[in-house]
Amino acid sequence: MASIQKRCRRRVCRRGLTDGARSCPECSGRSFGYIARWRDPDGIQRSQSFQRRTDAERFLHDTESSKTRGNYIDPAAGRVLLRDFYETWLVRAKAGGLAPSTASKYERTWRLDVEPALGATALARITRDDVRAMVATVAQRSPWQAAEALKLARVMLNSALDADRIGRNPAARIEAPRTERSSIRVLRPQEIAAIVEALPPRWRAFVLLGAYSSLRWSELVAVKRDDLDLSGRTVGVDEKLVEVDGRFEWGAPKTARSNRVVDLPDVVVAPLLEHLLRFPPLVDAEDPNLEGLVFSGERGGPVRRHVFRPIWQRACEKAGVEGVRPEWLRHTGASLAYAATKDMKAVASRLGHTSTRMMDTVYVEVYPEVSRQVADAIDALVRASLDSG
Repeated sequence: MASIQKRCRRRVCRRGLTDGARSCPECSGRSFGYIARWRDPDGIQRSQSFQRRTDAERFLHDTESSKTRGNYIDPAAGRVLLRDFYETWLVRAKAGGLAPSTASKYERTWRLDVEPALGATALARITRDDVRAMVATVAQRSPWQAAEALKLARVMLNSALDADRIGRNPAARIEAPRTERSSIRVLRPQEIAAIVEALPPRWRAFVLLGAYSSLRWSELVAVKRDDLDLSGRTVGVDEKLVEVDGRFEWGAPKTARSNRVVDLPDVVVAPLLEHLLRFPPLVDAEDPNLEGLVFSGERGGPVRRHVFRPIWQRACEKAGVEGVRPEWLRHTGASLAYAATKDMKAVASRLGHTSTRMMDTVYVEVYPEVSRQVADAIDALVRASLDSG
């Protein structure tokens, strides 16, 4: 049977009192608290302290209601601080296959944004207002980072919900700040050719393969000699190489569909063959995983993004092309493939995507002549219909 008992709050006393008592008969203290007592679904006696009787009553009402509904949560389970829960959550997430790059992103977001705002708060005491305040604070610096902080908080609190530590996720259904997708600048074949001509020989096949195969950066830097079938004009994708906090980690491609074989146009094959002859794949590397790596830095080892970027930028400037990131070679390849085929499913498969959603939201928009080609096709259809009528 649930009950509430009034008691003296002085530490030297703590005597139980009747509801009508205005002072403690033992110590004459006039500061009171309230103890709510109840039995959990297993019949175990539980208790919790409150400063006000109304809070204790509300708590017992909610507790009895949750027992009736079958979603009772032990209040003690929610007393764990978010920072302590995060430590165990991250270990389990990594053991469950969390990608190293994603884990690194989570750790950075936690350290910079989530922990300062919510880390010292018990799980059960985190409110929707707390989460909104965190998002608003981070959004002043970066709306994109605020969205990432909200995403991390939501994922962790969902895990706490699944673990029966809290009864609801206070981060659920909170709207993330609006972020503008950066405008993608794709290259035309003549621009690609000009940039390649301006690059040092070591990087020419690297850029051509990136532009015309639409591999992800992590897939491109992981290409090994055995992945290339130059007579069959294909490159196989079965690994990725991710740089995390200055170290490289090998892993499986991003999704099951990302494990694929990509057909290559002729424009890539001859430069790849020349590259292999001039810059042989790595052998006798300190790391056995690097054996056969096709593209490597001038000092050996995998291609580092921050090392390649200035090389790319200098070549772009020399070619008279500005505002293009090397990561956008993938977008360029996708856009070229769509402009040539008008087949979203085929291009999505080439990209290793599970659906055509990214084609809808990114790639189709970047070549304006695609829209003109559609209009021309409609004209042709109309003319043919009128002529036959």
